[in-house]
Amino acid sequence: MVHESVFEVDCVCSGQYGGSQYAQVQGAKDQFGWGFFTPSPALENAFEPGDIRKELTILRNGETTPEGDVINANPTSVNTYSQKAYVPQSQQNTACDQGSVQNIRVLRFAEVLLINAEAANELGNTATAILNLNKVRLRAQLGGTTATTQAALRTAIWHERRVELAMEGDRFVDLVRTGQAATVLVPYGFTPGKNELFPIPFVEINQSNGVLTQNPGY
Repeated sequence: MVHESVFEVDCVCSGQYGGSQYAQVQGAKDQFGWGFFTPSPALENAFEPGDIRKELTILRNGETTPEGDVINANPTSVNTYSQKAYVPQSQQNTACDQGSVQNIRVLRFAEVLLINAEAANELGNTATAILNLNKVRLRAQLGGTTATTQAALRTAIWHERRVELAMEGDRFVDLVRTGQAATVLVPYGFTPGKNELFPIPFVEINQSNGVLTQNPGY
């Protein structure tokens, strides 16, 4: 669900601006785009029964969208895509590909509520944490959280961030900042003590005249 935008990058297609490839890169392979950055089975399984965000996040081969597009009736090697990056064919601008009408959302109000819930919980303000967490859950047509302790609420809030902000580029940063990356990402090639950071480009190091040094492990 990608409504309630607080801040987003405008990808308008005009004579001065050329849109973006945000939607094209993630679009249905061999139909609307390249099929990169696809939902994982683990993400699909993370949604609770009855969570309406699941179908609003994951676009599937063979699905007919509300706008009438049939997504890859003949399945390819990729079977699911990001619904949040989907641009209906009727709205696509061939001059700038699908990205011309799909802005990049940087911050949504749901995330503001979850940031507030997490901060309140760490400060011991359980009531505020539960209130703001439940605002997000009730919007997704789920019941209120059953968590009551600080530790349980922390886990519940982290989980809610995963499903609410799925496919929006927050997952890696959340795993690193909460100390979960070493556990969750190691099977995917993550090296603790190294991959929390990206390498600094050598050109930037050279131009800094020795001020910048490479991050550990690179």
